[in-house]
Amino acid sequence: MVVNPRDLELDPASEAQLAAMEDRNPAKNLEVLRGWAARPLTGAKRQVVLHFNASPVALTGTERVEGITIVRNRLEDDGRGGVRAVATDETTELPVGLVFRSVGYKGKAIPGVPFDEGRGVVPNVHGHVVEQAGSETAVPGLYVAGWIKRGPQGVIGTNKQCAADTVAQIVADAAAGAIPRVSASASSIDALLAERGVLVTSWADWQALDRAEQERGAAAGRPRAKCTAVEEMLAIIAANRAS
Repeated sequence: MVVNPRDLELDPASEAQLAAMEDRNPAKNLEVLRGWAARPLTGAKRQVVLHFNASPVALTGTERVEGITIVRNRLEDDGRGGVRAVATDETTELPVGLVFRSVGYKGKAIPGVPFDEGRGVVPNVHGHVVEQAGSETAVPGLYVAGWIKRGPQGVIGTNKQCAADTVAQIVADAAAGAIPRVSASASSIDALLAERGVLVTSWADWQALDRAEQERGAAAGRPRAKCTAVEEMLAIIAANRAS
């Protein structure tokens, strides 16, 4: 493992964000990376080189990819409790023969909901949607969590803390009377979903799917065998309802 110690020098915004996190996994990850950075190279035939604070800007080559240009970023406080990457003038050319694009996600706009096309997220402050990026004008009663809130990064633990932060904002806004109240009963919501043809799954449906996965796994000596296709999940739920 090859890590440049320079990449692990935190800027003030990142230092502050790390200190404020209840999830201590990022701090532990940083400790592991600093341990790798401090180790001398062993001369191994294979290396895994990690490049942080960098973004790809160009691929080079004629008949096939032969290189990639990356630009070094600096991190700045985004004014919304996070950081954003800003490109510098420093670029590096790396000889490569294969490139994988593995982000796999970019948020899509929803009609009537503010959207930041550049970042692919709904602009927000602590999960409360705002009219545009950098704005403090909040949209009453509209909140986001997860990747549509902060972009495709983090792990399961990150999403948990992200959701907790949004819920804390909702609770605070509710206590302040800042959330518009809508009179709606459970039956009226059910009727609206039925009118729109929305398939609603229940806790009992999830339990049926859970049982099916465990039964499949037991046959193979495993805790469970996951269903990964939505159509298959819905078929299992429909069969359980019918029985």
